[in-house]
Amino acid sequence: MRVLAAAVASALVLACATAASARTGPPVSPALAPVVELSADRLATAELIAAAKWHSGEPVEAPEREAQVLAQAERSARLLGGDPAFALAFMRDQIEANKVIQRGRHADWYAHPERRPRRAPDLAGARADLDRLTPALVGALADAGPGAPGCEAELAGAAHRVAAERGLDGSGRTALAVSLASVCAGWAQPAT
Repeated sequence: MRVLAAAVASALVLACATAASARTGPPVSPALAPVVELSADRLATAELIAAAKWHSGEPVEAPEREAQVLAQAERSARLLGGDPAFALAFMRDQIEANKVIQRGRHADWYAHPERRPRRAPDLAGARADLDRLTPALVGALADAGPGAPGCEAELAGAAHRVAAERGLDGSGRTALAVSLASVCAGWAQPAT
């Protein structure tokens, strides 16, 4: 329930900020753009992973795999001199966003058998892509540095641009908002 509330709140913030930025032009921070673009790259794997899990019978929830991704993010943050707690919160959002899409696809496939994927994609290949993206995401987050006032508006502008460029549908936009939920909140906390 907490995750759903956070997803709805993130989507509402993104929608409100997007509506406001549409009137004045989207303020896009060059520092935040790579974070948003890499988050969208990570989300692009979700449908393949959903299809692979559908065919294998694996559940969407994969606690052991999630623990591996989080450990990799923490190591990357430490190597980069970043805040490991911030990196972990950010990567938890990334994981949850991916699962939002996976759950949505599975629900759609249960309801509409004709839409089910006909073949199973390579889950190991998709996970290898995620393993390459994790340090890149943590690095982009570290490169972006502490958020300035207006972080939310800048992040929403970048998310709006990326969502439009990639043609994300409503669930894709919601998942992108979930993937970015900790970005500005994390900068509000001092690094320890």
